[in-house]
Amino acid sequence: MIKEEALVTGLNGRMASIEIVRSKPCGLCGKTQGCGNSIWGKIFSHRRSPLELPNTIGAIEGDRVYLEMEESYLLKTSMLLYGAPLLFIFFGMGFTEYFMHLAGDFYVLIGGVVGFLLGLALIKVAASKNHNRLYNEARMIKITQN
Repeated sequence: MIKEEALVTGLNGRMASIEIVRSKPCGLCGKTQGCGNSIWGKIFSHRRSPLELPNTIGAIEGDRVYLEMEESYLLKTSMLLYGAPLLFIFFGMGFTEYFMHLAGDFYVLIGGVVGFLLGLALIKVAASKNHNRLYNEARMIKITQN
């Protein structure tokens, strides 16, 4: 199980809006909020989006709570995030090679770049549509402070 601290930013009936509080910085740049690695930060933006989770522990606005999530969900998400663009590079190159086999390596490279960009677009769309799916995977387990 993965445990992470979050801040309750609002209540809506039986649901709580929360924002993750990262206490440990990323190893690339040392930032604790958003991605400071320029290319990923530009692609996925630095905006913070609150999650809606069932308020099963009676937390109130301003409480810090612990969230718990299965490692398998993080593994699946990582495979999608890194695997999809790589797979689309190979498909783009293979598609270009198959249909333009007389055109040369430059066009195969262009096909790989186009495939990579399509893979990133797919990830961006999937991430925006499935943002609140996390509430099915994460759950509040305990209040840490008021």
